Amino acid sequence: RPPRNKSQLRRAQTTMMKLQLVILAAMMACSAAFSVSLSSTATGSFLRTPIPCAKKEWRAAGAAMGLRRQRLTLRCANVAMQEVTWDKKSPEEAQALINDQDYTYVDVRTSEEFANAHPEGAVNVQAFAPTPDGPMPMASTFVKLMETNFDKDAKLVIGCQSGKRSTAACMWLSQAGYSNLVEVETGFSGWSGAGLPVE
Repeated sequence: RPPRNKSQLRRAQTTMMKLQLVILAAMMACSAAFSVSLSSTATGSFLRTPIPCAKKEWRAAGAAMGLRRQRLTLRCANVAMQEVTWDKKSPEEAQALINDQDYTYVDVRTSEEFANAHPEGAVNVQAFAPTPDGPMPMASTFVKLMETNFDKDAKLVIGCQSGKRSTAACMWLSQAGYSNLVEVETGFSGWSGAGLPVE
């Protein structure tokens, strides 16, 4: 119902302002957690954008609306501009790199998928865990396993089944400092479809 007097109107306005503040805080928190913005499928390029930290402004806004303490914690961080890039190649081009330039094929699919069939000579480092709701990212575990087995300058071909999981894996590795990454555009589906060696 519409407010009947000025007091009710003022309370309604204050409630709306509080709600807007909480929604904006949540949006900024999500932006901080997922700082990747736009991607280029041609180059595998991601741009991380800086997120401004404005604690004083939030406190002032909260004080103006009578908010003593927010339960929602906003973690602000000035993230430097950082572009992470890697190459995308066809299965045939990826195989040429493996044969001619000593690249290693890293299959990021599940161990079950890998056991069924995989590119010849590939190693399996799983990047996602299967769940009833779909693949769950294991970024931290994946990067640690990669760091245990491969130097940051290692020449790596990254592939999954169709190209979705490998894109995430390349992003994580690039952010971790790996510089010689090549993603197989169509994953194992394209690899096997092209008649390339499997085992």
